[in-house]
Parts: sequence; C-alpha cells; structure tokens
Amino acid sequence: MKNKNRDRVITRVVFWGALIGALLCLAVTVGYYWSRYWSARNYEKLREDVAQIQSELVTEVQSKATNSAPTLEEIEAAEFTGIIDAPEPKIPEEVLTDAEDHPVDFAKLKEINPEIYAWIRIPGTNIDYPVAQHSGEDQTYYLKHDLYGTPQFAGCIFSQAPSAKDLSDAVTVLYGHNMKNGSMFQNLYHFLEEGALDDAPYVYMYTDGHTFVYRVYAAYYYDDRNITQVYDFTEREDLEKYIEDTKKPRSMSEQTSKTDEVDTEDHILTLSTCVAGQPGERVLVQAVLEHES
Repeated sequence: MKNKNRDRVITRVVFWGALIGALLCLAVTVGYYWSRYWSARNYEKLREDVAQIQSELVTEVQSKATNSAPTLEEIEAAEFTGIIDAPEPKIPEEVLTDAEDHPVDFAKLKEINPEIYAWIRIPGTNIDYPVAQHSGEDQTYYLKHDLYGTPQFAGCIFSQAPSAKDLSDAVTVLYGHNMKNGSMFQNLYHFLEEGALDDAPYVYMYTDGHTFVYRVYAAYYYDDRNITQVYDFTEREDLEKYIEDTKKPRSMSEQTSKTDEVDTEDHILTLSTCVAGQPGERVLVQAVLEHES
C-alpha cells in the first residue's frame, strides 16, 4: 500500500514537473517569437519614420532652392568669400532674336526691368548678360539683386551712376560677380592666361538700336578702389593717366596687347570682378571701342 502511494506521488511529481517544463518552454518560445515580431514591427516603423523625415527634408530643400531668395544679410555675409554660388538667371527666350547685328529685344527686356539698358556678350566665354544701372541711392544694388530685382547671390552685371547709358563716356566701368560655377564675370579670368590676347578677343555691347564692338587690350589684377572716384575722366590729365595705367599695369599677373594704340580720343570699356577670398583685390579687363553701328 505504501509502495502504491509512493508511486502515485512520484508520478504526480513527474507529471507536474513535465507540465511545468513544457509550459516554461512554450513561454520561452512564445516570448522569443513575440519579441522578434515586435522588433521587426518597430524596425519597419522606424524605417518608415526615417523615410518620411528624409522626404520632408528633401522637399524643404527643393522648396527653398526654387521658391526662396536669400536674404540681403546672407548675401552681404557671403560676398568675396569665394564660396557663393547661384544658378544662371533665367531670361525669357523671346528676349533674344535671330538677328546677328542686334540680337536683343530691348522692349521685352524693359518689360522685365526698366533699369536694364544694355547687353554684354563676349564670344568664347560664358559672358552673355543684360546690364542694368540702379536709379536709387544704393549704387551697389545689383551686387545683391538679379535682373528681376530679386535678392540673389549672383546679382546682375551693372554700371554705377552717373555712367552714361548710351556708352558715350570716355570710360565705362561694368561690374559683375566672380561665381564659382563660371557664370557672370568669372570668365574674365580667361584673359589673364598666357596668349589670351593674341587672337584679338572682342566684346560686344548692345543698346537699344546700337552695337558697340570693343577689342580687349589688357587684363590684370587691381585693388578694390572705386575707379570712377580715383580718376576724374572729365579731366584730360586723369584720363591720360588712367590709359597709361591700363597699358602698363603694376600687377604681378597681367596680359597686355603690344599692338593696340589707345589714347584720349578713344572710348574704353572696363570690366571688373572680385577675387575669391581676397576682398581687397579685383581683376580688370580693358577694351577699346573699334566700331559702332
């Protein structure tokens, strides 16, 4: 009788032990797969969240690139650092005509901006832009605004008052940014290369009804002084000195034509752009008027 009771106790112990062990194994197994399920779900949710954030960032950047102009403070902070960049200005196709002698429709240009009075084109370079002159007090306006008058790093090619818009001055000075993507006046640097003036490069200036053809005769580094304030071009003595300075510049890097004779009876076009990382320096390209029609 005692043996039967002992066997029953052992059997119950074994049974419950086995049952508990089986339940523990089941619990561990269920816990393992449940953990994997939630890990996978959480990972998928995390991946979706990251993808959403990335999408929102891309959308925000694209929106800023296409719809937002930089502030004037951002533009002024970036000037002459050599790191600014901006897309080419978008000019309506109908502004340019098929006429070789006068390829610009100024009536349509002035609908865009009445302060645009000329167009500059230099074959063999990327320079092919409208030229503006601001009527307000800030004569550096187009350093910070494009041809539409919108704040923009690239600005617009421009002259400063009281420069004559019919290009009748003895010296006309045009300014433009040195953009790292090769736009605006960056290509003026080509004229500093050895032999750049051997092929007699020309600059074409178009105004409403007139074409001016200039020959480049010098390119060199200069300082940041305002040329029209250093020289009084209405005074023959100052004009003679300026012409002599352009023909024999005091520059570590220069290219000059030895065949061009330039005197006070000529009309000179001076093109100026900044030097990346050197706020106190400029690159100047000098050209003399050869033909007007």
